[in-house]
Amino acid sequence: MEGALGVEGVERFIRKDTVDRIHECVLAALSLESEPIDPRL
Repeated sequence: MEGALGVEGVERFIRKDTVDRIHECVLAALSLESEPIDPRL
């Protein structure tokens, strides 16, 4: 899944989409890689 988001982000960059659209893919990939947060914190 992270790979597909990375490819999508690169494609959006090449198409010169807005930074917001590119960041959607970047942030989604980062959220998939991050450790779950304990909701009690």
